[in-house]
Amino acid sequence: MRLVPWCEPFSPAIGLEDSPAPECLLLDVTGAVSLFHGETELVEHVVREFRRHGVIVRAALADTIGAAWAAAHYATDEPHGARRPGIVLPPGHGLAGLASLPVEALRLTPETVRLLRELGLTQIGQLAALARNSLATRFGPELLRRLDQAAGKAAEVIVVQPQPPAAKADWTFEQPTDRQELLEGTLDRLVENLVGQLADSRRGVQQLECRIRGQTTSRTQFTVGLFRPSASPRRLSELIKLQLESQTLVEPTAALELSVTSAAPVEQWQQELFDVGASRDDPRALALLIDRLSNRLGREAVARVRLLPEAQPEFAWRYEPAIGASARKSSSTPSSPQRRSPRQRSSSSTALPPALRRLAAMARPLRLLARPVLLSAVSVAPNGPPLAFSWQGAERRIARTWGPERIQTGWWRGQSALRDYYRVETAEGQWFWLFRQLSLRRWFLHGVFE
Repeated sequence: MRLVPWCEPFSPAIGLEDSPAPECLLLDVTGAVSLFHGETELVEHVVREFRRHGVIVRAALADTIGAAWAAAHYATDEPHGARRPGIVLPPGHGLAGLASLPVEALRLTPETVRLLRELGLTQIGQLAALARNSLATRFGPELLRRLDQAAGKAAEVIVVQPQPPAAKADWTFEQPTDRQELLEGTLDRLVENLVGQLADSRRGVQQLECRIRGQTTSRTQFTVGLFRPSASPRRLSELIKLQLESQTLVEPTAALELSVTSAAPVEQWQQELFDVGASRDDPRALALLIDRLSNRLGREAVARVRLLPEAQPEFAWRYEPAIGASARKSSSTPSSPQRRSPRQRSSSSTALPPALRRLAAMARPLRLLARPVLLSAVSVAPNGPPLAFSWQGAERRIARTWGPERIQTGWWRGQSALRDYYRVETAEGQWFWLFRQLSLRRWFLHGVFE
């Protein structure tokens, strides 16, 4: 498990293979490929990261855990038989991409492998060509299960291993106390201890948990999250005390414990010599404000907008807490492993080049109306672009149009959307985003370019 932190930049879900003596790490990289500009680049980056730490590994990326395991252990660079450090199997390969690999690549028991070889079945392709009924009769359910897992026909999950805290500090009082100044002074010392533990790696606290044990059985637990990682004991203590003010301690405190559940490198900033030239847009001041508000009012009260991969514009965003996911309830058991089923990966060939992504972004307005506004518009052809429209009591003649961009989606919501969008420029030089609702044959204004 000491190798798991090296994988954290590549995946939020990291687990060990299901084996009595595990030797493989499993990573769910769904959605992470675009961050590394492709699947091959991601695999090469993983190999380089381990090599930087002095560890030689083989990495494979595939649609399923079984296929990735098989490729990492047995795939070679034909025709020379060399073993490449990084392998990427194309999406949707099924068992065809594993046909030439030995049957050992299916993670079968030694007894099953021995029996298969005695019968002359040495490659996965030979097994895939046989009738399933005969395989089940001769070799039992294990062989079919492994074949289906490798092909993606049977589910297989990654058991996410609980990670130890990045730093931990605790204190037990000789006598339980309810003195506020003593509790706060002890918390200050514990925070300094945590910051000292992270100092060598130049990391700061992103999220920490505070546990307060009462004199008998009462326990209080809360989470402190930060917008940016911090290594300032004063700032961390202030945020803990803000949360502590909202807690009700029903009995004297017997013990305190602080655990850093998320740490990240701390950004280094040049100190200003004079305050005269200090910028009002200082990101540190913004982060401090978000931290204070979130920990006083609750994480859900301070939110930011996150864009979603959704074609229908009004559903292409959502609010999320500015400092991350909601705090776990005190009844949760962070030591228990989580099970995560990898989703089907998408091919990197479908990603738009940077130039096209910039053009697509320019085609959408920054400001959308809360609801599309029904317009009175004129067009020459029934399905042609608009020539003029009325809005806010004024006639607006259109000088130029771009489009249409057809959006058809939403059938799973019970009401589909079938729209043709146009980016239009009026004679006065204003830009608008209009669409024709094809099912109603009516025009709507959805956004304004500013």
